Amino acid sequence: MPRPPMPRRTMPLRLRAALLLLAMTLALGLWVHVAGTPGFDAPLSRVLAPLRATPGLWQAASFAGDWQVRLAIGGGAAASLAARGRRAAALVLLTTAAAQTLATSGLKLLYARPRPTMFDHLDRITDLSFPSGHAAQNACLWLLIALLLDRRLLALGGPLILMIGVSRVVLGVHWPSDVLGGWLFGAACALIGADVARRLPDMRKDRP
Repeated sequence: MPRPPMPRRTMPLRLRAALLLLAMTLALGLWVHVAGTPGFDAPLSRVLAPLRATPGLWQAASFAGDWQVRLAIGGGAAASLAARGRRAAALVLLTTAAAQTLATSGLKLLYARPRPTMFDHLDRITDLSFPSGHAAQNACLWLLIALLLDRRLLALGGPLILMIGVSRVVLGVHWPSDVLGGWLFGAACALIGADVARRLPDMRKDRP
């Protein structure tokens, strides 16, 4: 008697979306590396230039995305997961955030894009430009927290991700394409982390 055919396994939608976002990040990085600054960068930077009249606001927005704040938020989210008995998910959260930060640094070295000089820098810079670390790290952290804890948290995280990304352009330390690349890469990493966490036993429990 012939055996029934094995069910066909398909890649989860979340993982397919992550790979698409990752491919878009790499393609955008290749564009800026080979062809130079995209045509939309300078016009968008000029559109945002009037916001430089209130630098304190945008420096505060940028600080909201600094490592100290991310560490506190990520640590709190991991502690909340662990308190609910989801220690493996907490570990995935911390590991994904750390791996994404290291990978972003690697992409900066790979594409070696200089910082923009269109406007004076209103914030301190220490490395290269593409992709924006602030944009990538905060997109990854907030999206992953929402996916692992409560999707309603995106009501807070979404506007913060946007404000932090815009602040980097307003402060003159990134091109818009740097921020776009950071958002794409951070979201890709968050989706990969969420897919890993979904396969863990403690993530199969009902979530609040």
